[in-house]
Amino acid sequence: MSEHPPLKEQAEAHLEQALSADDPDTKNFHIRSALQFEECIEAIEQDDHAHAD
Repeated sequence: MSEHPPLKEQAEAHLEQALSADDPDTKNFHIRSALQFEECIEAIEQDDHAHAD
């Protein structure tokens, strides 16, 4: 199994790539990817919170 950076770092990397991209489709891809990572982070945090109660 390969190691991946934490989700937050991956989301930030996609945002940085979106900012540096010239092509609108590439910008769109990286922005959407960052949003998906953020949704995963939020879901994990909600699950952690639910299990802590």
